[in-house]
Amino acid sequence: KELKKKIFVMFLFSIVSVFAYEELNMDNFEQKIKGKNVIVDFYAVWCPPCKTLASNLQEFDVIKPDNVEIYKVNIDDELLLAKKHGVSKLPTLLYFKDGKKVGETIGVLTPQELLQASEQNFK
Repeated sequence: KELKKKIFVMFLFSIVSVFAYEELNMDNFEQKIKGKNVIVDFYAVWCPPCKTLASNLQEFDVIKPDNVEIYKVNIDDELLLAKKHGVSKLPTLLYFKDGKKVGETIGVLTPQELLQASEQNFK
């Protein structure tokens, strides 16, 4: 029974890791966003709306254009990065095209709204 429990827990972690987005920090932020269309999710683990948005981002990941990448920034770990980009409310999504900020949304968006926002910001 203990072995089944361990296998189940490992299975859950493997599913979660498939949907885990790379976390950005002060050291890698600029390098990761340059030359591409990027959505950066500024969130906190203690923020319930952030969890809802994270779930919607996973659904959006299936329907998003191939040229759009998603990254995350945990504001508890990277407060200076959040301040640098003017993030004061959670959850906040920032849209970057070729390293330049082209848009921002605050609050929970549905997968369809995420698709519309990405289409508008990455014309």
